[in-house]
Amino acid sequence: MNDGTVWIIGGAIIISIISVMFYAVLAFFFPEWVGITGKVALDTERSHVEGEEAPKHFTDKL
Repeated sequence: MNDGTVWIIGGAIIISIISVMFYAVLAFFFPEWVGITGKVALDTERSHVEGEEAPKHFTDKL
């Protein structure tokens, strides 16, 4: 292997590692940005749930 090939492969490996680390940090601090349902999205889903009623009992109709 010549010297240029080693630098290209090494650079690609370093860029890949840095990219994965950047994605992990982004996923931890801003999960919605990378498609993970985070706290904000779960709170929004809970706020959109329509009023849940208690289960009907047959004596309610009497």
